[in-house]
This record gives sequence, structure tokens and C-alpha cells, in this order.
Amino acid sequence: MNEYTPEYPSEYWDIALGAERWIDSLRHDTEHGSMWGLAEEKPDTYVANLYTGSAGITIFYLELFDATGETRYLERAEAGGEELLQRIQTYGTLPCAPMGGWLGYMFAFAELGRRSSNPAFSKAAADCVQRQRDQAEPAGAGIGWIQEMPYADLTGHSGTREIYDVAEGAAGAGLGFLYAHEHGVHEHAQSWAEAVGERLLEVAEPAEGGLRWQLMDDIPWPFDAPNFAHGTAGVAYFLTRLFDACGDQRFLHAAIAGAGHVQAMAVPVGDGCLVPHILDDGKPDRFYLGVCHGPPGTARLFYALSQATRDPQWMSWTKQLNAGLFAMGAPEERGRGFWNNISQCCCDAGLGDHAIAMYRITGEDKYLDLARRVAAELKQRALETAKGLSWPQAEHRSQPDFILAQTGYMQGAAGVGSFFVHLAMLQADKPAYIPFVDSPYGQLG
Repeated sequence: MNEYTPEYPSEYWDIALGAERWIDSLRHDTEHGSMWGLAEEKPDTYVANLYTGSAGITIFYLELFDATGETRYLERAEAGGEELLQRIQTYGTLPCAPMGGWLGYMFAFAELGRRSSNPAFSKAAADCVQRQRDQAEPAGAGIGWIQEMPYADLTGHSGTREIYDVAEGAAGAGLGFLYAHEHGVHEHAQSWAEAVGERLLEVAEPAEGGLRWQLMDDIPWPFDAPNFAHGTAGVAYFLTRLFDACGDQRFLHAAIAGAGHVQAMAVPVGDGCLVPHILDDGKPDRFYLGVCHGPPGTARLFYALSQATRDPQWMSWTKQLNAGLFAMGAPEERGRGFWNNISQCCCDAGLGDHAIAMYRITGEDKYLDLARRVAAELKQRALETAKGLSWPQAEHRSQPDFILAQTGYMQGAAGVGSFFVHLAMLQADKPAYIPFVDSPYGQLG
């Protein structure tokens, strides 16, 4: 079959399709559909979730289909979905994290259902929302989830806690419920998101500048993460989105108080500022520049507040964080917030998509230039073989020597390929974007 040739020439398409060829080389066809090996080094390890597994790769294929109209990409996505339909039947309890749990599968099935003629995908999406709610427990005035502490393999600490954050906990589940409401996946999803919000109002802690939310109560290691993935910025972002959905001013007031704490934690960097990510080494000047703990994630709070309140101060703070990001020299400078990682979560691809969003919002050429610089960095870091393009990387900053060439979306080639699809379509002045449940930029696609 001939490869897709766009009506507008772009080297960005070449890279996106090179990523697809390499991912396809690790495809394993089953009796039900398809799965993809986790990494070049682990071709027989099959992960299903949205973060590193087949659900995320399915989204990449849907983006290729949206951009090209080529049915073979939809067929690849449907094959991934068919296998996921079988896999989830064997699952019991899953985390409430939207990338690793039921709501990640919900997102993949819902996006498949919007494009496929197979009604099983839409039904599975609704079932996943219900199963996530069924795992919740009454917690104060709302609901919450008691689950294993994340990152036991990295921290050496295990046990169960009620988890609050966007990446692993209740705020992320709340965003999944909001997506399910906005896209008509489940009729009760908004009320469940509100119940999550009620609980998060209760567990907010007074802190410098306003309110803060920790990853969980009684954290057994030194940890303070005021940015998006594990702390205050992410929870406040969810509460802002919840206010948009239901109009309850309490959620907006708490979100603004959370933003006040994030502002209080910021330190001057260049002509702007950055919010440190304090790890167990206790260093207060440790900055990350990715979605997880840097401006591409934390700025989502301030952008969402700007949309919810129409107060220009919040967009000004978005730009302050971006100015701090520019001062760090990424993506060319590694180590000052970037490491040997190229993915949507932590480094290049996520930074590139943030730059695209900022360019669509502001029209300022510096953001388009940043997106192009990210593309150039990813191009030169790619490993080109007869199979296509891959990107060996260290997923965790704390494990710099553990290098894998991964296939996934949030960590791996699928997310890199999607960034190049987004950039190619921006160049063509066409929409191409499937916003994840934690993205505020759906209207930009």
C-alpha cells in the first residue's frame, strides 16, 4: 500500500510517518486485534494503558486518520481497540489515574466510538466510567479512592493512601468524569465530578498565598510538588474546569486560592518565573520544563482561569511562566529542566505541543519558533533504521541510565509522532488535535 502523500509538502509528515512505521514494526496481531510491544528492548512486553501502552498508540492512529482520511489508520486504531475490549474484561480494580486506569480506557474507547461504526467502543467507554465510579468510596462530603501509593519502585515506600492529584488521583478522575459529561459518555458523570470536587475542597490545606493540595496525606518521604501532575496547580485546574461545568463559585474560589499558592512558590527566572519541583533531595531550585512539573502543565491552570474569569492577570501569569521557560534554553540545553527524555509527559514533545497551543492562542511568532526548534531537536535525536524512526530515552530523571526506545504516547514514539502531526497541520492551517482529558485546548483543534 502506498504511503500517504499530503497535499502540502512537509518534512514534519515524514517524521510522523517514520514514527508510525517503527511503531508498526512492534505490532503483535492477536485473535481479537492488535497490541504493540512496549519498547525495542522489550518487544514481547505488552502494556494496554493510555500512558505507555496500546490505548495511547490507538489515539496516535486516530490522529493520523483525522489528518489524512486514510482508512488504514482507522483500521489500525480499531484493531487496537478490539484487543483492548478483550483485555479490560479480565481487569479488576484499576487506579483512578486517567492515564493508567479505567478513565484512560474510557477516553480511548470514546474517541474510537466517535469515528468507528462499531458500537461496542462507545458502550465500553460508558462501562469504564461506571467501573471507575464503582471503585470510589464515600469520603467526607464527596468521594475518593484509596489505592496503592504511586512510585513504590522509585521511593521504596509502599502502602495505601487516598490520592488527590491529577496524575494519579482524584483530580485526574474528576477530569475524566468531566470529559465523559462533555462528550455524552455517561449521564451521571458531571454529578460524580462534583462529588470529587466536594472532597477536594475538604482536604485543601492553608498555605502561603492561598491553598495547596498535596499528592496524598501523610507522605512518607520529603516531597512538595506545587506544579501540575502531583500537586496544587493540577487540582486547582480541575476545580476551574468543574466551575465551568456546574457554575458553583466555591470551586472557582478554591481554584483561585490554589493559583495564589502556586504564584507564591514561583521564583524569578530570566524575564519571567518558574515554580520549583521539590524532590526528596530537598533542592528548592529544581525546575522541570515538561507537562508534568513545568510551564506546559502549570500554565494550564492560569490559562483555564483566564477563560473562566476573563481576568487578564491570569493570561499574564501564563506568559510569565513561558518567559521563564524560554530563559532555560530548552530544548537545546539539556539538564536545566530537560534530560535524556523526548516525550509528551516530561520533555520535548510535550513542550512542542504547548508551544503550538500558545501560538494558536496568541499568534506570537516566538511560540511557532519554539515549536520548530523542538521539531529540529527531535529530528536530530531520532534513531533512524530500516524500520522507521525511534527515540531511545530515559523515562525517569532519577534513572538516567535506564534507556528504552518506547512506543507509547506519553512516553515514546506515538506521542512524538502526534506532535509532528500537530505541527504539520498547523503549517497547513488545518485543525488536527485530539485533546486528552487534562487538556484545556480542545477549542484550538
